[in-house]
Amino acid sequence: MSSRTLSGVVVAVACAAGYGQIYPTTPDWVSTESRYGTGAALVDLDLDGWVDLVVANGNDMRQERLEVYYNNGDGTFPTVHDWQSNDIAYNGHLDVADVNGDGYPDVAVAVLGNGSQHGPAAKLYLNNAGTLSASPSWISSEVMPAFGCSFGDMNGDGKPDLAVATGWAYGTPHLYKNLVYVNTGSGLPASATWQSADSWDTQGAIWVDADDDGWLDLALAASATYSRVYRNLGGVLETTASWTNESTAQDAIMLAAGDVTGDGRTDLFITDNTQLGGSGRFRQYNGLPGGGFGPTYSWSFNEGYGSAVALADVDADGDLDLATGGWWDSTRLFLNTGTGFGASDSWRATATSVVEKIVFADVNNDGLRTVTETFADPTRSMYSLGHQPVQRVVRVERDGVVLGPGEYAFSYQDGWISVGAAPVSALVVSYAYTQRPDMAVSNWDANIGDKLYLNRLGPICLADFNDDGAVNTLDVLAFLNAWNAGDAGADCNGDGAINTIDVLCFLNLWNAGC
Repeated sequence: MSSRTLSGVVVAVACAAGYGQIYPTTPDWVSTESRYGTGAALVDLDLDGWVDLVVANGNDMRQERLEVYYNNGDGTFPTVHDWQSNDIAYNGHLDVADVNGDGYPDVAVAVLGNGSQHGPAAKLYLNNAGTLSASPSWISSEVMPAFGCSFGDMNGDGKPDLAVATGWAYGTPHLYKNLVYVNTGSGLPASATWQSADSWDTQGAIWVDADDDGWLDLALAASATYSRVYRNLGGVLETTASWTNESTAQDAIMLAAGDVTGDGRTDLFITDNTQLGGSGRFRQYNGLPGGGFGPTYSWSFNEGYGSAVALADVDADGDLDLATGGWWDSTRLFLNTGTGFGASDSWRATATSVVEKIVFADVNNDGLRTVTETFADPTRSMYSLGHQPVQRVVRVERDGVVLGPGEYAFSYQDGWISVGAAPVSALVVSYAYTQRPDMAVSNWDANIGDKLYLNRLGPICLADFNDDGAVNTLDVLAFLNAWNAGDAGADCNGDGAINTIDVLCFLNLWNAGC
């Protein structure tokens, strides 16, 4: 192997040509601790340029702690946590965003309970210059079971708001309304800002611009009723959902969204589990030309105890692939054919586990690319980026003014950014994504640790600066435009400065063909 730097990160270049198996069928890393792993995220907590693994433990089995495995700075994690929370709880799923605008990602966690004992619906751990607060910095005043949570920007002010999916599907149903906590500008309010009119049991939440109007809608995965989408009407979320899927016979747990058909419209994926009478299918709902999703699924795969779903371009071919997981089953991948997925999986893990969450990021920094995208629609302040997931946002500039971290919100997982006010002329966003996403899996089985699979994709062509699959003069023009603009992506030699040495560095790569 040889290495070179691009955009300030070390990029490994395989000497052998061609592409082998994308992931090994056995994990590269497994934690050694006995936990009921549930929520998970890959995010750079300490801003050292390497993503860390955050796991929320407990579920409905045992009161446990949040834990962080800090990246060793070489793409590896310790097998035992580096940090854990002081408090214990029946922790559910989590999400990350910079809630207080200090530049460091904070962690919110839903709290499920065990049927007879409920805690607050959600809590937040603020990030103190790389270390999460040992005890929650914020706790919701609503006491109810909640399994899923998701950061979005409901009112379009460029600050992350927290949605919480509530309910207890195993007992007396339909007692709790779903919630959104709208950021006050410095943090989250104690009481929910928005509540749904209905009180159906939901288990997963995701923000998605379903109708492409520049406002994030709220989708919830439900049990014993329809999964649903609440439209965002100019910053006001409807309290009764305007879209539902086709069946009440479901035990839906999680959602994911992205354009997998290549038609420019966002598609929605919902897991389903057979434990409480669902079909056990992973289901795809296509985005419609007029906005929203089809009322019936267009593709499905039957896994039985389906639990997790995630999207990422794992093979660097420009389209999103699908990862799925089930209880006591294998983690699976479905590679996108260009318009969607086939009837069977393309890869699966050898061993089974109780998969709770699948997350993607570049753990060893061997496929990072920095790109700059320009948006010029003066009617909207929220835009979908060209890649998901997002490793980090490098720079945001609205009408020539650089925005600070407290002036925009974005989703690591789903690749949208919200900047508070629409640009008059242009919004320019530089961000890092990866062509070699690694895959982490949290595991509920306390006899099996959480897992990491490193992407084994073959050599990535760094000279293909515009990512169109070809090395030609268009790449030189794209690089020079970025260099003239002083964009971080033009720092070819990774020394932190944009100068003529970077031009020579890139031309050497371009002349070599890759």
